[in-house]
Amino acid sequence: MSTPDLPISLCRDLDPFSRRCSESSAGLAVLVIEDEPGDYALIASYLRHLCGPNHSEPRIEWAKTLAQGVGAATRTRFDVVLLDLSLTDSSGLTTVATVTAAVAGTPVVVLTGHDDDALAMAAIAAGAQDYLVKGEIDSRSLGRAVRYALARSGLESQLQLFEVALHSAANGVIITDIDGRIEWVNRAFIDMTGYDLDESLHHRPGELLHSGKQPTVFYERMWNTILAGKVWSEELVNRRKNGSYYDEHMAISPVRMHDASIRYFVAIKQDVTARRQAQQRLEQSEERLDLALLGSDLGMWDMYPATGTLYLSAKAYEILGLPPNGAREDAGWFEDLLHPDDAGPRRDALEAHLRGDTQDYHVEFRMHHQNGHWVWLRLRGKIVARNADGTPLRVAGTMQDISLEKRLKLEGSDLLLRIESMIGQLGSHAAMRPVEPGPPIALSRRQRDVLALVARGMTSMQIASQLHISTATAATHRRDLMRKLDLHSVAELTRYAIDHKIVPPIAPRKR
Repeated sequence: MSTPDLPISLCRDLDPFSRRCSESSAGLAVLVIEDEPGDYALIASYLRHLCGPNHSEPRIEWAKTLAQGVGAATRTRFDVVLLDLSLTDSSGLTTVATVTAAVAGTPVVVLTGHDDDALAMAAIAAGAQDYLVKGEIDSRSLGRAVRYALARSGLESQLQLFEVALHSAANGVIITDIDGRIEWVNRAFIDMTGYDLDESLHHRPGELLHSGKQPTVFYERMWNTILAGKVWSEELVNRRKNGSYYDEHMAISPVRMHDASIRYFVAIKQDVTARRQAQQRLEQSEERLDLALLGSDLGMWDMYPATGTLYLSAKAYEILGLPPNGAREDAGWFEDLLHPDDAGPRRDALEAHLRGDTQDYHVEFRMHHQNGHWVWLRLRGKIVARNADGTPLRVAGTMQDISLEKRLKLEGSDLLLRIESMIGQLGSHAAMRPVEPGPPIALSRRQRDVLALVARGMTSMQIASQLHISTATAATHRRDLMRKLDLHSVAELTRYAIDHKIVPPIAPRKR
């Protein structure tokens, strides 16, 4: 899985305070909005010693009024704002609302002379990150408030990006607690089922979507699997809010916290109704699978093995980006468009069917599109004519472009990994520690191979191709490695592989 450009990893910047205080940084930028010179002087003295010795001293700007503070915020980007709740030109919660609007995304810590819990909660509800009583402020409490405000603000930003990413996914996503009660759903789930977030919250998925089409033992196996800490994946029939039924493929992954306890379940749901319907049409079809052609996305092929003549329908040519050309006596042009890695398996599947080893012909492979890209195809068919001695004379079937299906399955697999990693990191961010090289953990040869390829930057699909396994199996190996090694990101897996000499360290590039 390639590293995204957006900073959606929840562990990337969990301690912005230390980063800002580091010698290599420009230093922590603080805006103090305070109308009392004495209070400002005391706060400034605490701030100057906030980062400790041998670190950059904070850059402090003093604004004596709300208007000056808003003006400073429009000119300069600050890391944190310390705001007096009682200023000469503004006071109370209006002050908080005005400043948080002016410094959107920057944490605000409120300073006041009133030790009032109700006021503190109201200030936080208005957008402040923390609340300090002036008479109780010292260097330690101020430093803690600034550090926590920066960390919380960073996490909120990361979570907003996390939510945007999940809402943009084509697959439905559900996050539940350990009892299976829904805590969050994305827009694709809402579109798929008709239930919005408010209608879904705190319900179990079965309470909303149960169709009665699966036996009780089906769900018993599901719960036994996920409570054992394993990933469960199956197809089932569910029911939408409007009462209609639909087919879906669902994968559920348990999410463990840093103490190894299962805290959440994440389900990825893909509506496969169209595919199921196409399969049913194929199963009911006879010669040339005429009923399957009722699906607008299916092309037809007809082959005569003895002569090599191949007939493709107009839709089949369209799938390949080619103009219709009817029957062509030489099928070599078709072979030339096959992906090199898929030519052998396609040929083997066809020969097995011609020998009578399989009841029907079913194969998935890639072909080169006229526009230069690869398209995934699914061919289904059967022998529809034989001569007197049983030799196959004619094989016919359908061709379907499944590129989108392949992409959605890969997206679902990688998304599951990403969500599991992100939620695990979120639950354990307070106890995060640097990865220390320790004694090697016993890994199987396959696990070492997968780890080495992950460390070289390969995606699940690339790993699957390299090791001649399925993409889903490659994704499962990656998840198992993260659990077994207690690591939560590709970067940590790479560091582990280097530290334990599974892959050599990256040498600096020679100029």
